[in-house]
Amino acid sequence: MSQQTIFVSGATGTVGGAVAHNLLKANIAVHALVRDPDSPAARALADLGARLTKGGYDDDAPLKDAMKNVNGAFLNLTPDFIDHTWELRTAKRIMAAAKEAGAVHFIYSSGFAVQAPEKLEHCDPDSFVSMVLHSKQSIEKAVREAGFEYWTVLRPGSFSSNYLLPQAAPFPDLINKGRFANAFKPTSKIPTLDPYDIGGFALAAYRDPTRFSRQEIPLSSEMLTVDEIMAKLSKASGKDIRAVFLTEEEIDSQKAGNPFIAGQLAARDMDQFADEENTRSWGITMTTFDEFLERERERVMQTYAQLA
Repeated sequence: MSQQTIFVSGATGTVGGAVAHNLLKANIAVHALVRDPDSPAARALADLGARLTKGGYDDDAPLKDAMKNVNGAFLNLTPDFIDHTWELRTAKRIMAAAKEAGAVHFIYSSGFAVQAPEKLEHCDPDSFVSMVLHSKQSIEKAVREAGFEYWTVLRPGSFSSNYLLPQAAPFPDLINKGRFANAFKPTSKIPTLDPYDIGGFALAAYRDPTRFSRQEIPLSSEMLTVDEIMAKLSKASGKDIRAVFLTEEEIDSQKAGNPFIAGQLAARDMDQFADEENTRSWGITMTTFDEFLERERERVMQTYAQLA
């Protein structure tokens, strides 16, 4: 059987990088579109054998070149804070290019709650968070209707990497003071996931497309409160790290201008979308938060180096 070739979007980022590394280590060829082939992340992929094309998703020629000879594609996009139509528009461009290139299996990394954001009690339907969820919902619909022989939707929860640099940069008090000011409730259960495990699911799906086709799979390894997450960070770093729960008044004054606060508020009851039986049924080993912190020990120490 000829070697599989998969186009991976966002291959130098957290999710796309996890997918690309999993595929390359399994001897599955990876094609990717990158803006800077000389960046450390791009060079690391190239060293593993990825075929990189310089360009952006809005450039027809580079996108077509990156799709040459692929038989599958992986889609992961970050919302544009300015152009709210960019994500859906770009997803459709990537789908069309993959279809034209002959891809038969299309996997989309979506997110928790995307199938029914209206069930989130604290999600303002007019908010940026709601707009993002509905945009991803539209992308899911487009994936189902695109005509691929096989399609799979993965819905990952909250990334374990959100508490380490560079992802933790939007939380300066966490890094500099060891205090995580947040809009969760102390009782909120956060469906936590090592993003590298998304790559494990994608690899399994590309290896067995029939089993994974037309499946929509929620991904989380464990349900943790914010206090539990901070305690684990404290233990791993040896530093004093704690949660600070904002008052409702503080949240109201910040949520319009801070998408992270608005997102945390909306995610207070995100655990309702977890389905451990479904997730575990695929037989893929999931990484706990403790295991993630142990593997990323160097990043843990670098992130919290300023704390006493």
